[in-house]
Amino acid sequence: MPEAPELAILQQELQESVVNRRVVQVEMPKPQGGPPLAEIKKLEEATIIAVRRRGKLLILDFSSGYSLLMHLMMVGQVLLSPPFSGEANDVRLVMCFADGSVLGLGQVALKYVHLVRADEVEQHPSITKLGLDVLSPELTAARFKALLRGQRATIKALLLKQSVLAGIGNTYADEILFSARIHPTRRANSLSDEEAERLYAATVDTLRRGIEMGGSSEMAFVHIDGRRGRFQEHFAVKQRRGKPCPVCGTSAEQIRVAGRSTYYCLSCQKG
Repeated sequence: MPEAPELAILQQELQESVVNRRVVQVEMPKPQGGPPLAEIKKLEEATIIAVRRRGKLLILDFSSGYSLLMHLMMVGQVLLSPPFSGEANDVRLVMCFADGSVLGLGQVALKYVHLVRADEVEQHPSITKLGLDVLSPELTAARFKALLRGQRATIKALLLKQSVLAGIGNTYADEILFSARIHPTRRANSLSDEEAERLYAATVDTLRRGIEMGGSSEMAFVHIDGRRGRFQEHFAVKQRRGKPCPVCGTSAEQIRVAGRSTYYCLSCQKG
């Protein structure tokens, strides 16, 4: 699933590529379950004026006063042609621009796409339920530690809880906990101040590295031109069951925490 680093990459690329482009036609090749085509047609003849991100949500703002909210779920892709020149899979929404370029959304059900008035974006349920964005400069070490206080959930479950921290998913949670040397089943409120500081630093560093490496294409994430990210090539524990830990050489283990497949090192992340 694309997480905060992947969405931050898409936001930046779209901000540089499609802002100030005018939409001349909108198509929905597979319209089931999403906004009615008549509603989406309101984007025609409008110009994209901004691209934003909240957690795992991508937001396109239009000059017509509407915004398009998109959640890419597990394998959603956003492709701009050109520069993308391949064949997109399972395209659900297409925006054709006046300059001949095409922006396509594929591999995600349209029920995860919402057309709302721009002045109502912050009141949309998909936004109001989100906690502090994990890439926000407001997420200081002190704020991070405050979020952990009184939380009896396992630390892995808490990192995944979007109403607490918005943007972390299963992939980055495992890599963050490995970097912080914290077992995924530890209770959040059991962490010492030193461990919480370590976890905060690991969160910031791991997400930064994810962005620098172009995101994780462990599943289906690609850049708007179709390029894959490289972060998955540098996983320390994720998808490495039975393989040696890059720090101590102990084999990585796989368990289930909060209903999610979880990878960790038996030695580096002792309970």
